[in-house]
Amino acid sequence: MRCRHCGSDSIRHFKAIHAEGTTEVSVRASAKPVWNNQPFSVHGKQKLKGSAQLQTELAKRCSPPSDPQPLVLFLAAFPGLLLGGYLGFQAGSNWSSFWLGVLCFFVSCFTLILSADWLWKNYLGGRKSMQQYQAALNQWQNSWYCGKCAKVSIF
Repeated sequence: MRCRHCGSDSIRHFKAIHAEGTTEVSVRASAKPVWNNQPFSVHGKQKLKGSAQLQTELAKRCSPPSDPQPLVLFLAAFPGLLLGGYLGFQAGSNWSSFWLGVLCFFVSCFTLILSADWLWKNYLGGRKSMQQYQAALNQWQNSWYCGKCAKVSIF
């Protein structure tokens, strides 16, 4: 394949550029606070663990579009857990049954999350948003970057 703009054959697929320019880094550190003079105290050595994703600027430009649906499900999960916990506790304590409370918790959580997803898709523009995402994802999957002229070609 050749670039549609300059005719160069140094083109690469967006997916390959994104994969090459993205790195997962895991960090581990331990430190002893300066203010702690007792060697066997609870606040002795502090340990930290974490991870980060590093990307080059080109990898950021060539990254895939973000899916809007997980954000809606995440935003619905917090109220779902709160309401489910409340209803589960009420049902369990009113009928003196732990398992009835657990069942009520799960049913109310999933009902609220699925209802929020249905509401988003049918009344809050979710279907249009998903169609736009699918179109952007399809365009991303067919996009190629030219290393010579730095332009994008879609095949």
